[in-house]
Amino acid sequence: MEWLNNIYQNFEGLLSNLAQYIQSNPKVGHLIGIFLLSIWLIGLIFNWKWTYKGNGSYGWNKLLEELGPTTFRFWLGVFITICLLIMIYIYIKV
Repeated sequence: MEWLNNIYQNFEGLLSNLAQYIQSNPKVGHLIGIFLLSIWLIGLIFNWKWTYKGNGSYGWNKLLEELGPTTFRFWLGVFITICLLIMIYIYIKV
């Protein structure tokens, strides 16, 4: 089990170094946010279910039921696009 402890310690050190690097370079954090929002938007465009199906959240599921999947995906895509544009603006200005 010593090998497992070594892997855990190395992984813990890697995450610690990564967190320090992101704190000292905020543009990296913005790039990660832009990447994740882009993946989410691509998933909405290609109708990947995980991008809009709630995991038990009453609010999202109720809204999905009221609007229907296509309309819900559209408005969620608009919201994600606005967030993505804001993140790109922040990335450029910082």
